Amino acid sequence: MTTELQNTTASANGTAPAPTKGAGRVYAPRVDVVETADELILYADLPGVKAEDVSLTCKGGELILHARCDPRSYGREPLHTEYGVGDFYRAFTVTEQVDCGGIEAALKDGVLAVRLPKAEAVRPKKIPVKG
Repeated sequence: MTTELQNTTASANGTAPAPTKGAGRVYAPRVDVVETADELILYADLPGVKAEDVSLTCKGGELILHARCDPRSYGREPLHTEYGVGDFYRAFTVTEQVDCGGIEAALKDGVLAVRLPKAEAVRPKKIPVKG
């Protein structure tokens, strides 16, 4: 990851510490981070989560992602299941190089895309050359 965004809740087994007591099982969603000249884009896998069940906050130099996932209902007893029931939680340290006021997020097809614009001071600037 870049210096602007550092993971603070990674674990080897895919689980993360619970954000609050009594929350049940909590998973660390898989995340990809892409950097462009103007922003960082974070992609997080959140299968079965609805947009209204996602909480994304940037406060005190930390970006916190918490998503609630309701138990799946199939209308009958499943023969085999691999999806665990629980919430998703991930936290990242955000430096002053990210403009927290301009963060945007969208959830589509189980993937959360978070756009973290870089602060104006760290964006590359084209300098016009006069002839």
